[in-house]
Order: sequence, then C-alpha cells, then structure tokens
Amino acid sequence: MRKSRSRSPVGRSEPQPGYLEAPAETIEIQEIDPLPVLEQVARDHPYPGTSIVVRIDYRNTSALLGQVGMAGSLQQLCAALGQSNADLGRRLAETFTPDQLAWLVRALTIYGGNAGKLRELGVDLPTVVRRLIKMVRRGVLTPPGAPGDGFVNEVVLCGGWTQASLCAVPMMVKPQILTTLNKLYFPGGLPGRPQVIGPLNPELLRTGLLKALTRVLDQQLRPWDPPPGERLERVDFTEIGRIADFLQTFVCEVLAPFPLAYADGPLYGAPYSGCLTSSEEVAVDDDGLLGWMRNRGTRVGRDPDYEAPMVAANYHPGRTADQESLRQIYADLLSDAEFARKVRRLINHTPQHAAADGMAYLLPCYPNPAVQSRAAWRWRMTRTMIHEFMHRITHPDVAAAAEHVDQPQILKEGFVEVFTALVLGRLSDRAAHDQEVRDLILGPGTPWTPAPDAYLKVGYGQDGADAQKITKVLGRDNVSIGYFLGDVRRLAIMDPQ
Repeated sequence: MRKSRSRSPVGRSEPQPGYLEAPAETIEIQEIDPLPVLEQVARDHPYPGTSIVVRIDYRNTSALLGQVGMAGSLQQLCAALGQSNADLGRRLAETFTPDQLAWLVRALTIYGGNAGKLRELGVDLPTVVRRLIKMVRRGVLTPPGAPGDGFVNEVVLCGGWTQASLCAVPMMVKPQILTTLNKLYFPGGLPGRPQVIGPLNPELLRTGLLKALTRVLDQQLRPWDPPPGERLERVDFTEIGRIADFLQTFVCEVLAPFPLAYADGPLYGAPYSGCLTSSEEVAVDDDGLLGWMRNRGTRVGRDPDYEAPMVAANYHPGRTADQESLRQIYADLLSDAEFARKVRRLINHTPQHAAADGMAYLLPCYPNPAVQSRAAWRWRMTRTMIHEFMHRITHPDVAAAAEHVDQPQILKEGFVEVFTALVLGRLSDRAAHDQEVRDLILGPGTPWTPAPDAYLKVGYGQDGADAQKITKVLGRDNVSIGYFLGDVRRLAIMDPQ
C-alpha cells in the first residue's frame, strides 16, 4: 500500500510561473507612487480555530521601501524566503498594480517574519513565494485592513501555513483503533492475513447484479421520460452558476478551515461556476459504460436494499479471480444491446465529476413533474452540486490511496457523502430563515419547502455507512485533515503490516 503523507505535506514543489525563470538582470528601482503605508505597530494575531499565532511586524519593510523602492523590497523579501531569481522583484513591480503589490509586500513580510515557525512545520518557503504570487495573479484579494483581519487570515491560508499547522496536530488515536477501522477497506480480510470470504458463486453474482442493476436503470431513467406530448423543462445554467458560486463559499464556511487550507487546491483556481456543463456533453464510450457498471455495481453489491448480490455470492474484492469474473459479468451484461442502451442514456442523465479536467457534469433538465416535484428537485439539484463540489476539492492523495484498498468507494464516494449530508443540513437550516438563500435554492416565489429527510442522510449504501463510522470514531477534524489536506492516515489508511 502507498505510504501515507508526512505531517506537513505543503512542501511539494511545482513548476514556477514563466516570469520567475527569466535570466538575472540588474534590478532597476521601481518607484510606485505612492508607496504603500504600512502599519508601524508590531502585534500578534491568533488565527481562528487553530493554534497559529501570526507575528505581524511591517516596520523593517516600511524602512526598506523607503530605501530601495518596491522592486528592491520585493527582491529582498523573496530572497529571504529562498527564491533565488535575481530579476524577480523588478518583474513583479512591472506586472502588478499598486494595490496588488501592497498586498504582496505585506504577505511576504508576514511569512518572512514567521519563517522560523514555518521551517519547524516543514514548509518549503520558496513554494510559499510561488503560492502568494499565484494568489495575486488570480486577482481576488482581501484588502489589507479588512474587518476581522481577513487579509491576514487569507495570507495564512493561501501560503500554506494553515495546511502545515493542521497536519502537524497529533491524531490522539490509539493505533489499534486505526487498525480496526482499516479493516473496513478490506472486507475479505487484510492482505497477507487469513481471508474470511468463501469461494465465489459466479452465477449467483451474475443473476443478482442483473436484477439489481436493471432495477437501478428502470428507477433512475423513469424521471427522464416526459409527459405525453410534452418536453422536459431545460435547466438555466446561468442560474445554476449563481447557485454554484454561493455553494462554494458556503461549503468553505461550514467546513472551515480545511478546504481552503489546501494551498495548491482548486479553490485557488477557477470558480465552481466556471466548471459546470451538461451531462449531455459526456461522450459515452466503452470505458464509460464499464465505468458506470463498476460504480453502480459496487454501490448495489453490498446494499441490503438491493439484496446485496456481492455479499450473497461471496464476492471478494481483493481476489484476482473474482475481479476477472466480475469484469466478465459486466461485459456480458453490456453485450445486450437494450441493456447497454439504457446505461448509455442514464450516463447522459447522471451528474458526475471528471477528475481529468475538473469539470462537473450536471443534469440538463428538470424531471417529469409527475415523478418528482419542482421544489424537491431543486433540493436534489443543490445536493448534487454539493456532492460534485466535494469531488472537486478532494485531495488527490485520497484518490491515490483508493487504488490500494479493496473497497475504494469508501474513499471515493463515502466521505463525499458524509460531508455532503452535513453541508446540506446546514444549508436547509439557513434557508429556513433567510429569504435570499431560499429564493436562490428553490427559485423566487416558491413556497418554503425544507430539504427532504432522505437528502440529509449519508448515501452510497455500505460505503457511506463505513465512511460515517470512521468519521464518528476518529472525529470530523481528523477526517477533514485527511480528506482535504491529504494526510490519509487520518482516514484509517495504514501502511502494510
């Protein structure tokens, strides 16, 4: 199994922006008129909800600005953090606006003044410089002096300090508890240990999966048959974009500080609204068909509501022979033209997140109103957007860890559901008392309808239940550090014993 991350995973180097790689030249002092006026009183700022105490002292930088100007000050501040490009200060001064430079010179000063603490946490300081510059280029900055020290909190988040500090917090969990929970990822028994599942009954697995998956197809396709002589109402993706950007902010508030603490994550890139498109755009090839079968087959395979065909047939997810039998069953089912047609159609009516390009594919239309009410569907659509957003902000090390366990859907879907149910519950509570949020989620003028109880529960069958159990035992903070920041040991992912 892949080794888990170290306590402080923020030092991974990445390619520098192009202007950081220019050949060295003589720095010309770039005067910014007027130079920013920096605070002249040193103080300590405790970062909310963590043990971080930020020392803020701009006095030396203020003097430096008066001596060598903005370009020279940036050059020296970057060099103090290990950035060796001799032309960097001038290029930054020529690239950014005065407001952006005022933000950057303060941010670099904060990290330089706390460099000792950061080194103790294992933070790679040149990487901090890259992150801060990337933040400025992104163009969405909290101005210095914002209420509640919002600027300082933003700098601590986007530079990687929060991530390192959170990952350094001891787990305080007994090793035997982690070992016990780790067994959930290996339902047939841990690798190299006695196995607890008997021989596979291939025919029972085949008939059970055919029955379960046929039921899934018929149930999930039913809403997409329009009333006779009518068409289904199309979704307004402009409206969906507004909901998406609200949800991005709301998720980060509810789960603070963990999602934004991933300093190299997608939250410091394009907004969620810019990553949405219709599920009709999904090109369904043979790999896509097989992927749907694997996903839904695993979903129903251990679920008593679908007669748990994998359990009944003694399917062992860690046995090569069983895996091959399952692959053949899926191939045989897809050889039926009508079955494959239904799968193909359902894929184009199924939300999904594409890890390759970060896009979220959402349903293009409302369902048949005779099958589901408009208000219930608006909550369903919102829940789906939260679920797919969780996929978007999951740390890549979690997906990598899933490749080394027998029950990967706990990591891929179970924890996504744990966080989705939590966020939707908070959102339903807020919408009950906030007309603006209510109108956004349900549509203006729609009578108040709370989120259906079923949507507030952790889904995805046994995989969701297992993730919920791990969260309850280890605590949500540990699981959040594992899931959003990549310290997968906090998800009970253990090294081989």
